[in-house]
Amino acid sequence: MNRESHTRKRGNIMKAIGTQILQTNRLILRRFVDSDAEDMFQNWASSAENLTYVTWNPHPDVEVTRNSIRNWVASYANPNYYKWAIYLKGNPEQVIGDISIVEMNEDDSSCEIGYVLGKNYWSRSLMTEVLKAILDFCFTQAGFQKVKARYTSLNPASGHVMDKTGMSYLKTVANGVERKGYIANLIYYQISGEDR
Repeated sequence: MNRESHTRKRGNIMKAIGTQILQTNRLILRRFVDSDAEDMFQNWASSAENLTYVTWNPHPDVEVTRNSIRNWVASYANPNYYKWAIYLKGNPEQVIGDISIVEMNEDDSSCEIGYVLGKNYWSRSLMTEVLKAILDFCFTQAGFQKVKARYTSLNPASGHVMDKTGMSYLKTVANGVERKGYIANLIYYQISGEDR
């Protein structure tokens, strides 16, 4: 049973409906479960290359991954928590990436999205497909009015994903990120419900 709450700001309604199962042509997006730990660890959480441009470090062992998933599973009780595990329809038991709403602002009914995909699944337009589904969810189901995402200038492929989903360049923060031995510009994109 869905718990649903509403937040009204300036006439807009944000619905706290939590992480819902979504499908695209090739993919299923659903909540993480404890049994996803091994695949998550193998497909991206243990890979320094895969995690170069994200804020967290590779997991040294699968137990760290397992604990992360336990925390996420517990967080699903919060109807304002949005985190999806990504699966190919042809292999619905193996998680290949994740996408989340990482920040929400009720004042302007906006959110920011972050994502990661296992390296073996890059260059297939899978993340574009996923991001399109999440944008649709944000605007048509969750009641967001604006969605943002960002990437480092060293990872232009992530910017191409945003471009292909209809997001538009918003701004660049010079030297906006310093981590893992590099300094890079932080590039922001956004899309509003009216742009769709």
